[in-house]
Formats: sequence, structure tokens, C-alpha cells
Amino acid sequence: MLALFNFQHMQAQFSCAGLNTTPVNYTGGPQTFIVPAGVSQVRVSITGASGGNASGVSNMAGGGATVYAYINVVQGDVLRFIIGQQGVSSAMQAGGGGSSAVYKNGVLIMVAGAGGGEDNTGNGGNGQASEDGGSVSDSGAGGSNGCGSSALNGQGGVGGAGGNHGEFSTSCPHGGGGGGGLLSPGQGNGNINAGQPGGQGNINGALGGAGSLDDAVGVNGGWGWSGGGGADYLESGGGAGYSGGGGGPESRNPAGGGSFVAPNNTNGITESGKTNGTGTNAGYDGYGSICSPVVMTLPVNFSGFTAQKKSNGILLKWTTANETNTAYFQVEKSENGITFTSIGRVTAAGNVHETKEYSLTDNITNSGKVYYRIKVVDFDGMVTYSAVNIVNTGIEEALSIFPNPATERITVTLPNNWQGQNNRLQIIAANGQVLIEKNITLLQNDLNISTLSTGMYLIQVVNGKTKRIVSTRFVVRVK
Repeated sequence: MLALFNFQHMQAQFSCAGLNTTPVNYTGGPQTFIVPAGVSQVRVSITGASGGNASGVSNMAGGGATVYAYINVVQGDVLRFIIGQQGVSSAMQAGGGGSSAVYKNGVLIMVAGAGGGEDNTGNGGNGQASEDGGSVSDSGAGGSNGCGSSALNGQGGVGGAGGNHGEFSTSCPHGGGGGGGLLSPGQGNGNINAGQPGGQGNINGALGGAGSLDDAVGVNGGWGWSGGGGADYLESGGGAGYSGGGGGPESRNPAGGGSFVAPNNTNGITESGKTNGTGTNAGYDGYGSICSPVVMTLPVNFSGFTAQKKSNGILLKWTTANETNTAYFQVEKSENGITFTSIGRVTAAGNVHETKEYSLTDNITNSGKVYYRIKVVDFDGMVTYSAVNIVNTGIEEALSIFPNPATERITVTLPNNWQGQNNRLQIIAANGQVLIEKNITLLQNDLNISTLSTGMYLIQVVNGKTKRIVSTRFVVRVK
């Protein structure tokens, strides 16, 4: 049913009558088409992903924008599609969608901005047709009327400077992470662990922002050319794009990501256009199409990629729907999501048009988050990548407070491996003011909170060695 909707939507942009249309849907990684002999022009359309749905309200995720172009090509030209992923849905907040993009011979020529996640009042910000992902016409915190405790917060300028995710910022009470853009990841108030900004645009794709680290209900933004913003409780993430949309504060819409198409007479483009996203009753992954006189096929079409923790390590499994000229798969691993190293090679089938399954086990010993991706190398040396898969290999580092609610004193328990380090503790009020601050080294630390008024507070601790942050909330009740 989704494929039918996609085709009808794209037909409205331009006609592919008399041509062979190949749909390009989200499969979790870049998809590469090599122009065959006898093709002098292709027609390409892409749509950014929508934000996620907040199922507890009226299901109006922001829709992704659409861009399209007629492109002159020659045999051997390489068209690389990165199709965005819908933002993650949950009951009362949602992540922003990932943007879609097309490269021609390594040059970015098209970006379709993604929609912002649905906020807790039932609306999401739409993808924008302009380069400004946070236009003032959008009521989300991506426009000039956005808010935040930093000059960058709430701005949706080129480079993805969208998004206040500072729940304790002084000038705006709530917000999700901003979507990523061309020149930078999304921006926001990085002083606390709320919904995180989406990743910067990348030819191999970018991760969406993580959900809140201090609310168990936070959800992630979608993967795409640039990543959607993550969400905090009741505050949804902004959409990714050429410029990232801002995350919406509570009861205000998040903005959609901006779009881009290279000008006519640039890199073979003879005609192009773009349209805004629209509100939708159901979220969707990004999609696209490529039309030409002959059927265009993908060298590798990933239909699945999973990473699962087992007793003997991490089992990585991936499935391809078809392969053309593939030599081998190289499994790569990272501890920070940026720098990857190879951990093994698996021989590919070469040329098949049926489902093939592959696997490799990483006998991992370290704990924490680990990032995996599959590098595909064909017989001509061309390289493509899957999306990144994340596995938590150990116990989450967490902060515990007892009692909660409290009146006079609390005991703060650090993660086990933080003991003996010079960790910095802060207790922060809802207006952003730091009320208590001290260095702690013990596993369990007793704190006098008798000076705090009734209300909710954020407590966070920065690790003295790794600079990792753990945080949680506690309540001071009537004394």
C-alpha cells in the first residue's frame, strides 16, 4: 500500500509516462544507481521522511518536503540516493524525520527536508521548500520567534542551527532536539540531557538525535542524509534537511527541515522544483523514484540489518534483496559513531536477484554503546554503506536518588565505575539556576537539601575522566 501511495505522490510532480520507473524506498542505507548505456536523461524525485506520531493525541506528524529534477547523464554516472527514516513515535512526543538526498558523481544536487515530530497537542512542523528550515511562517521553534537559552536555540538557519532542547533553559520551558543540516548538526542547549540534535548531512547518511537521557520516554529522530532531532517527554524533535528545523517546545509545533535543489544548468539539471511537506494522519519513511528508458537497478539492496547481543558477543545479520557485481562485505565498528574500523570480511554473492542472508559475530569485550555498519565493495572498487546500527553492550550508566520524593536529605548513588574519580555534581532548578554544586568521589553521597523549596529539580553528574553525564530528576515535597 505504501508503494502505491509513493508512486501516486511522485506522479503529481512530473510525468514518467513511457519510461521505466524504479521506486527508491527507505532500506536503512545509501542506494547507488550506475547509469547504463543508452540513457541520456533521468527524472528523479525524492521526499523527506515525516516526523513520528504521538499516538496519545491526534496523529498529525509533519510531512516531508518533495524535490524533483530532470538530469542529463552519460553512461557510468553514479546517482546515490539517501532516503530518510521516519522519526520514532510514542505516546505523547515523537522524533523528527530524516531528510532524503541525491548525489551525482559525489556532488550533492538535491535534498528533501523532513517533517518535525508530532507534539503533544497533535501537530508536527512540515518540511519547508525554502533553504530555511525554520521559517517564521512555521509556528515551531525553528523560526526567528523560537526560544532557548543560547543564541543558536530555536533558529533554523542553513547548517541546521535549529532546535531548543533545553528543558531547563531560562527563556523557554521545553523543546526537542533540532534537526541536522548542511554545515552542522542541529543545535540546542547542550547543558542538560534532553532530546538531542540530529546529525549533520553526510554522503553515507547521519544518525537521528537520541531521545532524552533523563526521561525514559524520550525517543529518537530518524536516520537520513541529515538526522532528525530527538524528543524529550512532551517535546518533539525538529525535522532534518538542508537546514534543520527546530524542536518544538511543549504545546508548540516543531519546524520541518529545509530543502535544496541545485540550480538549472548545474550538474546536468535541466528543470527542477520543490514543494512543502504537508500534515499527515500517518507517519511514513522517505521515498523516491528514478525514471529512465531502461530499468535502473541497485548493485545492492539491503532489506534488513540487525545487531543483537548474544552470550558470545554481538550477532550481526544482514539481508540483501538483490546484488550486482558485489565482491565482499566489510563489517565496521565504532565506539563513538564517527571513527570506524574493520572487524571482519564476508564474501558477497556477486550477481543474484534473490534474497541472500549473511552474518558475522563480534566477540566484543567492552561495555557501553557500540556502532556497526556494513561496507559494500564491488568488483570495480566502488563502495557503499548500510545505515548504522547501535547496540548497548553493557549496563547503562545511571544515577539513582533515594528517597524520592525527599524533604531534608538525599543519597546520590553513582555508576559503579565512577567511584574514586573527581566527578562534578549539580542540582538545577526549573529556571536553569544551579543551586548546589560540589565535587564527589564516593559511590554513595549524602546531600543536605533542606534549603530547597518544594518542587522538581534536575540533578546531574559529570564524570571527571570521561566527561560523560548522567542525570535524573527528584522532587522536594512539602516540609
